[in-house]
Amino acid sequence: MAILTEAMKDMVKNQFCFLATADAEGNPQVGPKGSMHVLDETHLIYFEHTFRQAFNNLTLNGRAAVAVADRQAQKGFRFEGTAHIHEGDDYANSILSKTKIFDRFPRAAVVVIDVERIYKLDNNLEAGVQIA
Repeated sequence: MAILTEAMKDMVKNQFCFLATADAEGNPQVGPKGSMHVLDETHLIYFEHTFRQAFNNLTLNGRAAVAVADRQAQKGFRFEGTAHIHEGDDYANSILSKTKIFDRFPRAAVVVIDVERIYKLDNNLEAGVQIA
């Protein structure tokens, strides 16, 4: 597993993250995930409530990429890894019970992403370089 630095954790906390997945034919799907946050130094986590393309793609193959960037600083990161979906189990219930997600949505799950690789998304010649 790759280790998230404090700078990476701060960026995920303070900037908007986008989740990228692909379907069985390799067609890309990308969308914002406002609930994305750092679980610990090797995992990201978000709350799934739409159960559409990203959820279906993760159910198929579990492959995920999360991009986050600070537009003003022109710096960012892409985290790639394997997603694990928790719905209706003890883990999901323990996390979701601390939120108000069910006030807005009838169904929710917790998606935990093992961060296996990290790439720079800085606006310089190091863009796309794997750093972990």
